Amino acid sequence: MQHDTISFHDDGSGFPILWIHGFPLSSAVFAPQTRIQGYRHVRPDLRGFGSTPPPEGEMSMADYARDVLGVLDSLNIDRAVVAGLSMGGYIAMQLLRDAPKRVAALLLLDTRETADTKEGREGRLASARDVAANGTKNVVESMTPKMVVREPLRDVVRHIMQSASPAGVIAALKAMAARPDSTDTLRRTGAPALVMVGEHDSLTPVSDAERMVALMKTAELAPIANAAHLANFEAPAQVNDLIPAFLARYLDQRLESGGVRTASRRGGR
Repeated sequence: MQHDTISFHDDGSGFPILWIHGFPLSSAVFAPQTRIQGYRHVRPDLRGFGSTPPPEGEMSMADYARDVLGVLDSLNIDRAVVAGLSMGGYIAMQLLRDAPKRVAALLLLDTRETADTKEGREGRLASARDVAANGTKNVVESMTPKMVVREPLRDVVRHIMQSASPAGVIAALKAMAARPDSTDTLRRTGAPALVMVGEHDSLTPVSDAERMVALMKTAELAPIANAAHLANFEAPAQVNDLIPAFLARYLDQRLESGGVRTASRRGGR
């Protein structure tokens, strides 16, 4: 399906979950989560990734957030559970700033709330220059072993990343380098959050997840065993059990309205 130029998948029925993929991936990384029953799974491809054409110019987290909100609008979805993986988590936090009432609950997967360090920004911009000169192959090859621990999955993940366009990768690298710090955003949110992280994630390690949980009023930490940065893809059985159990605790029984129960704090400061 398509809204404007944004391609997306819309599977299942029930309360909607908006799945926002990471870099340099596509909605395909959430295919295992469509097996979660009782929910509607909306999976957009960000600009320049998967089946969505690249942007014409530079992008920001606010631009990506506007795109995914447009997909929800096209489906007449007012509120959704927002799930963000890695860069998708940065976009989810932007949604908390731009449209907080549309976020019924948060699923944060292998991401972090802090802005890039000076060194991190310089590294991303150097990668963007490399992609402009050489295409995406160096980014794909350097990231593949960090994405999954299990060797048999690496070819699958590499294939997903190879679908990214150079222009989309460059725009995303620059947008991530310029993204704002979201510490206060998480501190202010009242949305319940499940923070999942692969125990072998070297890109956004368990310590990042622990810090985010400590910031939020209602948050639970879920380390995922035997998984790296793509914990949802590498350990789908664990993740697919955790998510509906969490949502059953925190979403109101009247799922049609998207109301959220008052819940006690699960994370400490």
